[in-house]
Amino acid sequence: MRTAPPSPPRTLHSRPRWLVSLLAVLALLALAACGGGARSGGGGGGGTGEIDPNGTFRYVFVQNPSTFDPHKSANPWDMIFFRLVYDQLIMEDEAGELVPQLATGWEFVDDDTALVLTLRDDVTFTDGTKFDAAAVKANLDRAMTLEGSTQKGALARVNDVQVVDPTTVRVNLKGPGGNLPALFSGTTGTMISPAALSNPDLDQKPVGSGMATLAEFIPGQVSRYDRNPDYWDPEAAKAAHYEIYVQTSAPTRMNMLQTGQAELTYLDPSQAEQAAAAGLNSAPSKSLSIMSMYMNTGKPPFDDIRVREAMEHAVDRQAIVDGVFFGIGEPVAQYMPPEYWAFNPDVVPDKPEYDYDPAKARQLLAEAGYPNGVDFEMLVPSLDDHRAVAEALVPMLAEAGLRASTRVIESPTTPNTFYARQEGNAFPGMGAPFQDPTTVYQASLPGQFANPWNTTTPEFQQAWLDALTGATRDERLPAMHRMVEEEKKIRKSFPLHAHFPPSAWTDKAVFPEGYRPAYAPTFRGVGVTT
Repeated sequence: MRTAPPSPPRTLHSRPRWLVSLLAVLALLALAACGGGARSGGGGGGGTGEIDPNGTFRYVFVQNPSTFDPHKSANPWDMIFFRLVYDQLIMEDEAGELVPQLATGWEFVDDDTALVLTLRDDVTFTDGTKFDAAAVKANLDRAMTLEGSTQKGALARVNDVQVVDPTTVRVNLKGPGGNLPALFSGTTGTMISPAALSNPDLDQKPVGSGMATLAEFIPGQVSRYDRNPDYWDPEAAKAAHYEIYVQTSAPTRMNMLQTGQAELTYLDPSQAEQAAAAGLNSAPSKSLSIMSMYMNTGKPPFDDIRVREAMEHAVDRQAIVDGVFFGIGEPVAQYMPPEYWAFNPDVVPDKPEYDYDPAKARQLLAEAGYPNGVDFEMLVPSLDDHRAVAEALVPMLAEAGLRASTRVIESPTTPNTFYARQEGNAFPGMGAPFQDPTTVYQASLPGQFANPWNTTTPEFQQAWLDALTGATRDERLPAMHRMVEEEKKIRKSFPLHAHFPPSAWTDKAVFPEGYRPAYAPTFRGVGVTT
């Protein structure tokens, strides 16, 4: 079982009385919600009975897939659905290591100017088309050229793709591509049947080589999947059927587990102990999601980096974790959790450059020309946890002289509202899963949708590019750490905490050895008991 990461030591700055009161009230509410004696989380094991090969595994999530066409998917959460019906070239295992899936091996060659992949020869798409090097080329070519493709940026350093032989494909590069193996474990490496690439209904009817096929899709309600009887790995689909239900209400999601309508979901942090008391297994989810504060650097007051630095010093991250997320999570000053391979140990929230220091925040505001503080508009995505974070932030920021007026907006439209229409001055938001850390840091490069103001530095751009150089993680790590440090000198946004919402599951769920329920779970090897 994964336990919540330990909290870092508190800084010398005392908490204001309003926050102490908030924490006390929330603690009492949590105790009242729990009732009865709690049962400890069940770790990664779930049920211990015999697996039912004809069973149905049911998961409850908060949204539909945005599309079943990977090349048109801009939502990283779509991978929950893609991994059922599609295979990827490479797979990330439970330890976070890249391992073979459709590609049995990969190697950078010719001074890292090309990536050569060796492929399986026993895979067939569900429409009968054989998977081979030509299929890989057809997929990558479409991802790079399709009008409206969301994968063009990820493949920007690919020059062309060559078929060497049926089981060997060569990806020639026009720049460093050390992130490609990781990207090939996600949407970018998701393989569609070449015969279906022009299907007009591909967004609704996926054609892949995955362990399951889509049997029914009712938008806003449920998607149902049947085991692929011809799948090349017969041990992958332990259940005959998989169902993913859509339910935005956390209490309803937990009720679905209690009443036998589902086997797995994730909950709001306030429900962790309540789930255990109800007899459910519960543990913090495996997650790379980071809650952050984003600022509009194209207009006052956040066009001045001193105001952006003041905003970071005004936030007590540990209080957010304790008061809003009931201690589940960990304060961070970078866009990666501490256990992640590329984490920079020199960029942490208790360092003077990034810590909670309202006095320093007020000093920076004065230096920026705001000795009496400053007023700004904070947009708030209409999700319960985002609204709770905003409610905690408003008085916290005001103590440092940053007076926020809030406006709640529709969550799905937040990027367009903030970046495209450039409304508001700041907003709190949750980052999505990523395959490679350069992806999440790409937002501080010029020409990005999330950087319409082109706020960057030459040093950061070079560090980001250098972080793509190298065939292994160890080779990339020094530049990756430099990239993290250079981004803090831009600070158009800053992280608040690593988010580990509790997953909950029933004893009927069966997980493979070492499995940890994730915020964006996979179902390979997952089944139900008889």
